[in-house]
Amino acid sequence: MINQSDYLKDELYTRISTDPSIFEFLQSGSLDGLWYWDLENPQNEWMNARFWELLGYDPKEKKHLASEWQELIDPDDLKVALENFHKHCEDPAHPYDQIVRYRHKNGKTIWVRCRGIAIRDAQGKPIRMLGAHNDLTELKELEENLRYMASTDALTGLMNRRSFEEHFEWSLKNRQRTSEVLSLAIIDIDHFKNINDTYGHQMGDLVLIAIASAIKEGSRENDFPARWGGEEFIVLLHGADAEQSLLVAERIRACIAKINIVHCEISASIGVSTFLPQIGEASRAFMDQCIALVDSALYEAKASGRNCVIHNLKKENRL
Repeated sequence: MINQSDYLKDELYTRISTDPSIFEFLQSGSLDGLWYWDLENPQNEWMNARFWELLGYDPKEKKHLASEWQELIDPDDLKVALENFHKHCEDPAHPYDQIVRYRHKNGKTIWVRCRGIAIRDAQGKPIRMLGAHNDLTELKELEENLRYMASTDALTGLMNRRSFEEHFEWSLKNRQRTSEVLSLAIIDIDHFKNINDTYGHQMGDLVLIAIASAIKEGSRENDFPARWGGEEFIVLLHGADAEQSLLVAERIRACIAKINIVHCEISASIGVSTFLPQIGEASRAFMDQCIALVDSALYEAKASGRNCVIHNLKKENRL
């Protein structure tokens, strides 16, 4: 019985070698780029039209030089690709296969899976390199959008609670290496239910968006603000001691007080606490203890008439 796959494969190989139009069809239609590199004259490298069209260039403008694509690839990715190239030349079993980033003519990042194989002479010396590109840009953009949606509060654009908890846990572990002082602020919008009841939930959402913007305005560049839930927000203040954290929290409170989109005063109560660096457990339970201390300061801010900032009475909490 004839092995159908083998006989058709052999037939295709023969037709490709005798009919150039078949090769042209394959190289133009089944890949997002094809290249053939002369390793004996490494400045010379043929790239097919699709290779350049993917990057936004007219193929007729190109001179088929290796330097042309090397100027467009991300420098870090070029380093990885060259390392894999040298390893593949030394050992055919080492795959030349990596995902790299190219700069499109319009400045956009193009993600490409780049694979290749060395063609060797009778002594096993690599003399040519044949490679293919597959465009992964759409897939990478989808992955990035999914990551953004998973980590971001859809209404305000701030990081969400899950993202904040992950960042907080990382910060607690990192501070054991850096001895960084951390402060934490929880922000609760005063009488927010009255805004929803008076002006409706749609206007309430606009107020929350404005509050998120005010929190970002009052925070420093290295702070990490997030929506904690409902009308509560939270900010991790990197490298801020008790005095500095009070200054930042007060600036946030003042930015919120300037919001003027409803016919009533918008204000916030803010609880703050500071944690000195100390080697210890960086667990979820530890994080909960930190947040509990800030909650106690927030409770005091509410009990003191709201629209104010209160630092935890211990000032510097050794946890």
